[in-house]
Amino acid sequence: MGREGLMWVGMTTGKDDKALRRRLARRLIAVQEEQRLRLSRELHDDLGQMLASIALELHIVRADSHEMDPRLARAAMLVDRLSARVHDAAWSLRPADLDRLGLRASVEDLASVLCGQLGIQCEMDLEALSSPLPTEVALTLYRIAQEALTNIGKHAAPSRVSVTAHIQDDRMRLTIEDDGRGFDGGAEPGPGHLGLAGMRERLALVGGKLSVETANGKGTTLYADAPLAG
Repeated sequence: MGREGLMWVGMTTGKDDKALRRRLARRLIAVQEEQRLRLSRELHDDLGQMLASIALELHIVRADSHEMDPRLARAAMLVDRLSARVHDAAWSLRPADLDRLGLRASVEDLASVLCGQLGIQCEMDLEALSSPLPTEVALTLYRIAQEALTNIGKHAAPSRVSVTAHIQDDRMRLTIEDDGRGFDGGAEPGPGHLGLAGMRERLALVGGKLSVETANGKGTTLYADAPLAG
């Protein structure tokens, strides 16, 4: 085989390997999301219903009791709190809105909840997320938004958050910006920023890229780019 033939085989093999890696990555994401969905349903349907039944029994016992035992009141309160946490855990694993309403509404809900909890200004322009996207890309962008907004709530202490999306050429860009503490982007990641590595890896699996602009005291802007087509 001549030199040109060897070069052609090498190029073909490289393309085939890349395509195989992409297919395997998509399958990995699909399996992960299937597991999340199953666990979410089990939490909601099984554990959630059991806790609801226990709470109802406790409230009935309290109503029928002639003496208000503070231990019953405390038990009912703890069950109510646990039920709320189970609901939140099931929602975070696989929010119903993602399947029912789509990516745009789900990301808007994430941002609205965070800003409402923090009592801060929230700017959103997410119309672009209404565009059709491959399932694995939509799931990835949702997880990026979820992780980024969670980090903001835990570590940034911002007064304003902006979440926008737009299409450029054949790619979707999701931008999440806050005016909070920021961090030293050139330093080793601290406990609050280890999620960046996971976000980069997840985006890379679908052919995307993550970039971050930040500095101490200057806030943080995160850009998540992902392909429109699979």
